[in-house]
Amino acid sequence: MRKITTIILLMFVHTSTYAQLSLHEYCNMVLEYDIALQQTKLNIERSEAEWQRAKKGHLPLISMAREANVDFAKQIEGRRWGWSTSADIRQGIYYGGKVKATVQRSELGYEISTLQHEMALRQVILSAEGAYWQLSHAEEHLNSVKEYVAIIESLREIIAYRYNEGYSAKGDLLQIESRLSDAKYQLSSAEETYEIALHYFNSLYDGEMTQQIVLSESILNPAPYPQRADCDSLLWSHPEYRIAEMVNEQRHADVKLARAPFLPQIDISIFGTLQPELPHTSQSKLRLGGGAVFSFSTPIFHFGERRQAVNAAKSTQLSSELEIVSVANNIRHEEQDSWTNIERTYQRVVTASQSLDIAQENLDISTYAYNEGQTTIVDVLQAQISWLQAYRNMLSAHYDYHMAVAEYRYIVGQYYDEQRY
Repeated sequence: MRKITTIILLMFVHTSTYAQLSLHEYCNMVLEYDIALQQTKLNIERSEAEWQRAKKGHLPLISMAREANVDFAKQIEGRRWGWSTSADIRQGIYYGGKVKATVQRSELGYEISTLQHEMALRQVILSAEGAYWQLSHAEEHLNSVKEYVAIIESLREIIAYRYNEGYSAKGDLLQIESRLSDAKYQLSSAEETYEIALHYFNSLYDGEMTQQIVLSESILNPAPYPQRADCDSLLWSHPEYRIAEMVNEQRHADVKLARAPFLPQIDISIFGTLQPELPHTSQSKLRLGGGAVFSFSTPIFHFGERRQAVNAAKSTQLSSELEIVSVANNIRHEEQDSWTNIERTYQRVVTASQSLDIAQENLDISTYAYNEGQTTIVDVLQAQISWLQAYRNMLSAHYDYHMAVAEYRYIVGQYYDEQRY
């Protein structure tokens, strides 16, 4: 059902000149297309197949052989040629724990691949959210620069009229003309930034690069303040930490595999044969034979090879235990940094919004005062610069906060559910 919905959304995007997308819909589209995510799904299938194959090692092996021979030297009586058919059932009894360790290692590989898929899923959602908010930021920034240009053009018309009427000096007109030229330069740069963000946005779901998008959500919309996760619970459930633990278990299995060739090998086989009686003539009857073989072998001494092989595997296993500690420390560190980022970016959102209100009021007062002849053009230009900078800071603060929330959800898995997208 989710796939059908996504296909409909994709058709809508490609057939509409302007498609309106929510963050939820966009993430669905990216998840359906993402190549890395498809590769992790195939990796899960491969790992499961290897696990199922490893479990066959506990079962008996049934084989059949048929051969024919020709005696060119005529060294035996009867016909120069002969044939035989044999069937064999072989069951391993004990191979030093090799089969059990192989199955355990393959099962862990399958579980690791599912966790890697979960990590890839989180990464794709984070990339999709980043592209969405990046486009929203570029769009809002472009709109702010357009508004900035409109403000300057409006003031320029007033100054040009006053200059023509002899109420304003030519210097005022030249300064506003210079500011307008700079504003148009900034507008061109903002348009370039928006187009690049649009290309990246469309590329994540294989859309047309220049397809215009109308976002239904904006970075100016308030994002919910997340609830902080318990660090201990996060650690034990985090896919990266669980992968490190399972890799360590795989290294334990590798130690058993390194030891297995130097332990006793026991198996039993039952065989049957069918061939003509010798000497092979036209009157020869078929002879049915068979038997059973019990096999036992064990290495006695090979100049310490077993000890060195086991020591090498143990060293790798001990290194994987240290990796668990390193992963745990990194997760704690990332969670703390990410939460601090949320707190600080939220504070910047509040501060930047207040600064924008002040800058807007200052611009209105400066423009009014200049029209009344109570201030100079320099004060108005300075108020315009302050307003633009305050607007940029406000947009950056909102963008940083939305990304901080997205990154925190990525780290802790909070509100993270595959069915959500």
